[in-house]
Amino acid sequence: MQRQQEKIHNYQVNVVLPTNYDSEKQYRTIYMHDGGNAATQAMNYIDHLIITEQIEPIILVGIVPIDRNNDYTPWETSSLLPNQPNLGGQADEYLHILVHEIKPYIDLHYATNAAPSHTAIAGCSFGGLVSIFASYYYPKVFHDYIILSASFWYDGLLPYLQGDLVTRSGRSYQKPIINRKNHRMYLYVGEIEGIYRDSAQKHMVEYTKKAYAELKKEGFSDSNLLFETHPEGTHDVYFFSPHFIRALRWLYGDKKNGSTNFD
Repeated sequence: MQRQQEKIHNYQVNVVLPTNYDSEKQYRTIYMHDGGNAATQAMNYIDHLIITEQIEPIILVGIVPIDRNNDYTPWETSSLLPNQPNLGGQADEYLHILVHEIKPYIDLHYATNAAPSHTAIAGCSFGGLVSIFASYYYPKVFHDYIILSASFWYDGLLPYLQGDLVTRSGRSYQKPIINRKNHRMYLYVGEIEGIYRDSAQKHMVEYTKKAYAELKKEGFSDSNLLFETHPEGTHDVYFFSPHFIRALRWLYGDKKNGSTNFD
C-alpha cells in the first residue's frame, strides 16, 4: 500500500492508497479521525484482504487532529479531569473543514468515487463521537459509518439522541430528522469499557446500548445497522483494530465468496 502525506487547511492528512492503485479507477474512501489509528495498527492485514479480493480496494484518509478535545466534541462541557480546560465543542467547525476543504482536495488529487454511496467516515472514542455527528450534519456526504467505542457518555449526548433540546454555553442543539434508508453503520463497544471509572465513562456500555436503540428508531433497517460487542473488550486500539476489520468485511466484503463470515 502506498502512503502519502498532505497538509490541508492546517491538518496533517495521511492518505493510504491500495496496492495496485490505478489513477484511472474510482475507489471507495474512508475518512478516519486520529490519523486513522485503528487502520494503522492493521495495515498489512487490510492490504492482504484487498490483494486477495476479500474486500473492495479502498483509500484510507487519516486526519490528525489539531486539538481532539475541541475538534471531536459537539458542544462545550467540563473536562472529566480536574484542573483541565473545558472540552471545546467545535465538532461542527471541524466537520465543516473536513467536508468543504479536506474531502474536495482528496477528490481532486486522488482517484476517489466522490458519491455518498462510496464515502465513509470512521473513528474510535471521541472519533466515534464526531462520526455520529457527521451522520447528522452531513447525511448526504457520508452513507457509511464505522463507530468504534464512541463516547456516548458525553454530557448531554444521550438526551440529544433521544430527541431532547440540549442547551450548552448559550447555544441549543436538537437532533435533526435523518433519512437512514441509504445509510449503513457498524457500531461496536467492549463489554468492560469504563467499568473501573468513577466518572461518566462508567456508563460507556449502558449508554452505547441505549444509543443503538435510538439509532434503530431513526429508521436503520436490520441489514444496515450492525451492533457488536466483545466480552473482554477494553477501551484501546487492541480491540478497535480487529473490529475495524470486521466492519470492513461487513461493509465491503465479497458476499459471493462468503468473506463476510466472521466465524
